[in-house]
Amino acid sequence: MNNWETLPMVPFFGTSRNYFWGNTPAQDMLNTSMNEGDSIKNRDLNLCFAASGDLRNVIKTLNGLPLNYNGRCTLVINDFHPQVAIRNLVILCMLLDPSGPSTDLAAEAVLHAQYSASLTSAQYELVGKWMSLVGKFGQQRSRPFNGKTEFNSNASITWWYPEQIGMLLHQIRTSSYSKAQSEVDRRRVMISPQRLDYRERYYATLRPRHRVGYSHWLDTGVLLPFGQPVDSFDRPNRLIYSEDGEWLLVDHDSPAFAWNPLEVEKTRNERGLPEEDYFGSLFFHIKQELMEFITRARRYNLSIHLFSVDLNHLPQLLDVTMEGTPKITFDRVETSNVMDTTGPSSIISTWGPRLNRENPHAALLMYSMNYHEKVQGGEVTDQGPENYMKMVLELSSYLGDQKVGKGGSKLPSMHSFMGDTEAFFDTRPAFMKYLRQQGVAKACGEAKIRQRKVSRILPARIGVGLKDYDSPKITITPEEFYYIGQ
Repeated sequence: MNNWETLPMVPFFGTSRNYFWGNTPAQDMLNTSMNEGDSIKNRDLNLCFAASGDLRNVIKTLNGLPLNYNGRCTLVINDFHPQVAIRNLVILCMLLDPSGPSTDLAAEAVLHAQYSASLTSAQYELVGKWMSLVGKFGQQRSRPFNGKTEFNSNASITWWYPEQIGMLLHQIRTSSYSKAQSEVDRRRVMISPQRLDYRERYYATLRPRHRVGYSHWLDTGVLLPFGQPVDSFDRPNRLIYSEDGEWLLVDHDSPAFAWNPLEVEKTRNERGLPEEDYFGSLFFHIKQELMEFITRARRYNLSIHLFSVDLNHLPQLLDVTMEGTPKITFDRVETSNVMDTTGPSSIISTWGPRLNRENPHAALLMYSMNYHEKVQGGEVTDQGPENYMKMVLELSSYLGDQKVGKGGSKLPSMHSFMGDTEAFFDTRPAFMKYLRQQGVAKACGEAKIRQRKVSRILPARIGVGLKDYDSPKITITPEEFYYIGQ
C-alpha cells in the first residue's frame, strides 16, 4: 500500500517550473518520407524552432535528413528562458566543434550536460571551456550579448541574446559551489520525504522491474546504465543549477519524458539490452541520436542562429539581424505549445506569412496541452456517466491481461486507471470546436495559409499514428500503451 493512500498528508508536487527537459517526446519536424521526399537532398532548408525548449526536436529533425544531404540548412532556434538559451548555445558548440573530443566522447559529454546533475572532470572542463569562449562576447555592459563562432568553412553559430543573458552566463561560469553543496539541493527537491506521495503515484504506474532504474537515477542524479560506477562524476553540472547552486527542476521532471519510449525500446532490442534497465536503454538511445547529429552537423552546410525573445517578436528581430539579405521564410516553423498561452490565431498571424511559398510542404506546427480546459466538452468527465463507463469498459477490454501486467505487477491503482481512460476519449470534436472559437479559420485566411486536413508531420495525438489520423481511438498495442503511458 502506498503512503499517499494511507497517510493524512497534503500532496506536495514540486516547485516553480523550468523547462530544461521536454515533457513530450522528440519529434522530427520534417518527416521527409511523407513530404518533400528524396528531393530534399538538394534543397536549401530554413527551419525555425520558435519556442525550442531543449534541443531534442532540433536533434531529431536534423537526424531525419539523409547523410548525403548537400543543401544549405539554416536553423533558427529561439527560447525565452535565459538559462535554456545558455544551455542551447553551449551544447551546440560542444556538438559542432570538430577539434574537440571524439564523436563518442562528445556525445556522452553532451548527454550528461543535458540530463545529469554531475559531470566527470573532463566533461566539466569541456562545458567550462565553451562557457568561457562564448562568454567573452558578453563582457560589454549595455550591449546585446551577440557573437559568432565558425567551426569550419561549412558550419557556424551566431547568437543574438539580451545583455542580461551574457551577465547570467558570467555568473554561472564563475560560480564556486561544490558537488556536495549542489547535491544537497538536488536531493532536497527530487527525493525529499515531502515528495514521497508523488513518487509513489508514479511508481504505481510502472512495472516492478522498471522502478529500480528510475529510483537509481533519482538517487544518483546521473543518467547511466544501472551498475555503471558514478564515482568519477564528482563535479556539479552548472548548466542545470542556478548561479547559486540551486536545483532548477521539479521532482516530476525526467529525461524519460523527452524521448519516444517506443524508439527507446527499439534501441534496447537492437542492442540486446536488459529490459529491466529502462534508463540504461535511454542512455544508449540518446547517445546514438547525439552521435548521428554530430556526424551530420559536422558534414552539412549548416548555419545556426540563436535568439531569446518572445515568440511573436522574433520575426521583427530576424529582419533586423539579417538586414541586407532577403527576408527569410521557413520550410518549417515549430512553436511547441505556446498556443496554450497566446492562442493559436496570434501565432498564425505572426508566422503564417513567414512560410516558404515555394515549398508546398512548408508548415507551421503547433500543439496544445490545455485546450480541453477552455472548451465545453473538452474533458473526458464532460461526457456523462454512461459514456464514461463505456470508455472504462473499453479500456478494461483493451488491456486484457495487461491489467495484471508482465512481471507480476498488480492491478493499476484507480488513479492511473482513470488517467488511462482518457486515451479512449475522441478528442477531435472538442479540439475542432476550440479552433473555431479561437478564430483559426479567419487567421489562416488573413495569413493566406490553410489548415491541413490530413496530418503529414505530427500525429493528431499520442497513441495514434500518422496513417490513422482519423481514428477516434488509439491504434497502438497494449504493450506499446504501457511504454507511452510512462
